[in-house]
Amino acid sequence: MYSQVVVNVPVLYDRVFTYQGEAPLGSLVQVPFGNSAKAALVVGHSFTTDIPDEIKCLGKALYAGAVWLSSELLSLADELAHFYLCPRGAIIDLMLPVPFTAKEVSGLKRVKREPVRLDETLTRHAPAQLTPEQIEAIEQVKQALTKGQAKPHLLYGVTGSGKTEVYLNAISIALSQGKQAIYLVPEIALTPQVIANVVHRFGEQVGVLHSGLSSGERARAWQKVLSGESQVVVGARSAVFAPTARLGLIIMDEEHEQSYRHEGGVNYHTRVVAQLRARQQGGVLLMGSATPSLEVYSSAERGGTKLLQLTARPHGTNLPEVNIVDMREELRQGRSGLLSSPLRQAVALGLQAGEQALLLFNRRGYAQMSLCRDCGHIPTCPHCDVSLRFHAGVRLLKCHYCGYSMRALGECPRCRGQQVHNRGAGTEKLAEELRALFPDFVFTRLDADTAARKGAHQKLLTEFGRQDSHILLGTKMIAKGLDFPRVTVAGVVDADSGMYYPDFRAVEESFALLMQVAGRSGRGTARGRVIIQTFNPEHYCLRLLEKHDYSGFYKVESRLRRKLSYPPFGGLATLCFRGRDQRRVLEAAQAVGELCVGSGAVVALGPVAEAPARVKDIYRYQLTLKAKNRKTLQELLADLRVRITDLCTSSARWYIILE
Repeated sequence: MYSQVVVNVPVLYDRVFTYQGEAPLGSLVQVPFGNSAKAALVVGHSFTTDIPDEIKCLGKALYAGAVWLSSELLSLADELAHFYLCPRGAIIDLMLPVPFTAKEVSGLKRVKREPVRLDETLTRHAPAQLTPEQIEAIEQVKQALTKGQAKPHLLYGVTGSGKTEVYLNAISIALSQGKQAIYLVPEIALTPQVIANVVHRFGEQVGVLHSGLSSGERARAWQKVLSGESQVVVGARSAVFAPTARLGLIIMDEEHEQSYRHEGGVNYHTRVVAQLRARQQGGVLLMGSATPSLEVYSSAERGGTKLLQLTARPHGTNLPEVNIVDMREELRQGRSGLLSSPLRQAVALGLQAGEQALLLFNRRGYAQMSLCRDCGHIPTCPHCDVSLRFHAGVRLLKCHYCGYSMRALGECPRCRGQQVHNRGAGTEKLAEELRALFPDFVFTRLDADTAARKGAHQKLLTEFGRQDSHILLGTKMIAKGLDFPRVTVAGVVDADSGMYYPDFRAVEESFALLMQVAGRSGRGTARGRVIIQTFNPEHYCLRLLEKHDYSGFYKVESRLRRKLSYPPFGGLATLCFRGRDQRRVLEAAQAVGELCVGSGAVVALGPVAEAPARVKDIYRYQLTLKAKNRKTLQELLADLRVRITDLCTSSARWYIILE
């Protein structure tokens, strides 16, 4: 017996290697490879071989010969490698719950089984009474599940319209038909509340998979899914690869979120993986959002995706009132501080009424930079082309890209001047201002600094949910999917920063984020109020947001995208080049650009330096390719892949982001 294996060596692309011996399909083994031993995944078997050379024997089985990937997942790896033009070994590495190395996870067999614990303002105790729109949406999903229709479904519902109840009922139907379900959320921060809802409804049938688990916890959870013990899987992006043998339903909540994109090495979108899995196993992909991505909503308009709608909140609750505050006028009136007068008043009134407030400030730390007013010196990271951010709590200047830190400056290191001042602001400074404005009230700060420890997300949200604190402030992680009925005021401190980022999706992402923030308010009996601070109140994004007009935004944004042939109205691929020698990386990117343009099938933009141009001492350039559709780009890059690799091998690493 011979076994075919894949090793995770990027330059080998899709090569399969044959060894003498037998090991279970989907198991990890150690194999002699060159002058060393490597971990390999078994992807096939045969009784004969045409290889003329002497064949080496398989080495020892890793993880006691446990099977990690089913034949369906191995087939999916093939499809994804072809779709994204990347090595199959790298795809398999993403799928595995354990590292694709020869070193096993210590203590794997000793992981203690513990039930998923529920927390009480996080747990939803009973199913809500369904509205006619919810009943109709559930019936449509039921029909698709019963008939095995793999057509994607979009649940387009305004914030607070009860999409979660539709998801839970859809899972119940899938389970009643003997099928398994995967419930995806965009970030780990959302999993505690989702887990509480799902576990309360389905109990010990629920398994949890996300990157916040240890290797041992993840491996045990993976085996429970593979064995069928876990019928429902809840998790973030990587849970889309859960080894469900009878997959009937994939739920993708907040499908518009950019955190569903995985970048670095293999660059996939969770939605694409979910579509392929649903088609492969005859399951239903149910995507939900109050602000669907243009790609998905466009597909729904063309009929490629089934559109289900929830147009109102249950019990007749109105959507929150949105007010745009012109910060230019605040400055003209001589008002300083991060919170405008209307936002301060709204928070004060809410707190006096025994309600809660939520404040979004999508910048962490105390200040964005330190500046010497005598000579103009700004401390920068020695490893990245960025300024260091001041963190007052620990009195450090930190790089938010590589983690480098240094003590905060008392004097300028260049001129020894004493006029060192902090410029800009972040969540720490906002917390300081809230402490002065509302000294009798407690606030919870949730950002990458306060939530760094394992379990901190859940602890902080639980405190706020129990009303141990009155104000929740933080970065964008507080804007998504959270359901706190006592929140009646939502404020956005700075609505402008995201809209002008150099990315064709910047305005779409800003609109979605702001709509999500607005949706956190008024989810109980009292109507919510949203205050958005901006220096550009005339922007179409904000004017349409003021009316909760996603349809209007889609029309405007689609018109602009179509004019420029950006997705979903054209194909786009970004080729990223990385290396320590700036000149050689740029030369490799230029050579690849000339090669691609020479084909005549695409328009090449760049190469240009990314922002920032250097991270962790690695220089970064990108080349953007535009074509009439994605298929044209896939065919071109498939033909040129080996030649591109030859151009880059000694100069730079490269990878593709295919839109």
